[in-house]
Amino acid sequence: MIDGFGGLFGGGVPSEAICGGRHESRDPECHPQILSDDLIEFEFSNGKFAVSCKLEDTGLTVSANGGNSNKRDGTRFCLKYTSADNSLLSKLNAIIKDNNLARNNGYSCHVDGLPGGYGDRISGRYSSGEKLYMNSNQTPNVGFDATEHIYNAFHEDALKNGLDFTTAGSNVRIYDDADEEFLQGKWKGTHFGSEVLADFEGSHVKIYVDGKLTDDTDYIIFEGNVRPNKLKDGVSEAASENDYEEFEGCSCIRKKNKILLTVYFMKESYSTADLLVQREQ
Repeated sequence: MIDGFGGLFGGGVPSEAICGGRHESRDPECHPQILSDDLIEFEFSNGKFAVSCKLEDTGLTVSANGGNSNKRDGTRFCLKYTSADNSLLSKLNAIIKDNNLARNNGYSCHVDGLPGGYGDRISGRYSSGEKLYMNSNQTPNVGFDATEHIYNAFHEDALKNGLDFTTAGSNVRIYDDADEEFLQGKWKGTHFGSEVLADFEGSHVKIYVDGKLTDDTDYIIFEGNVRPNKLKDGVSEAASENDYEEFEGCSCIRKKNKILLTVYFMKESYSTADLLVQREQ
């Protein structure tokens, strides 16, 4: 799932949506021929990536995100930066003109109940006041080649600015994982009537279930999951968090938000419990 940007213009789901209903409209202020070459704002998003840029007093602000959000394979990216120059705008304008992207300018289509990922959204603004806008959740407005050119233009600009369309090359935090500093202290909750307490001190954790010590071990954080710092028998190097042993009192622990941890129990059946951080009085 790609996180979309706010958009330059209106549009969205109709207030009285009926599953399968089709809503089409056209903005009369969007013309099929754009005369200006002075693009100052641009946005594009589809089911795979979302990019935008805007010329401001401080320079060209660029945002981009995309990649695999279902698996941590290193392809997920999220960038936000001020570009070293404004050449990206010229490249995007050339893509718009060379691919005649304004030929259906102003068109919007929304089909109620249709899952995301089928269509796309493109918008642009010129210093002349001319604008580009098309939006559809049913079919793409922008062809495959033009979509690839847009992606490559933003990717090249990111590389030029020392970033990349990878997790390692991102400059915005992608995963809100726990770290050792966050875990420090006591966390308490209830699991099917049993009190669960996790006491973190440095890289070590003690876990108690109904007052009984079940774990007294060093831990590791791998892909956001807190597990004992011990590989399973026969595993020499971890390829996933499942290559580490489980705790005795639970299976693993993961950050839920700023004040809660989620404890996972997966040995016999699947269940979870939330632990609340215990603040010092």
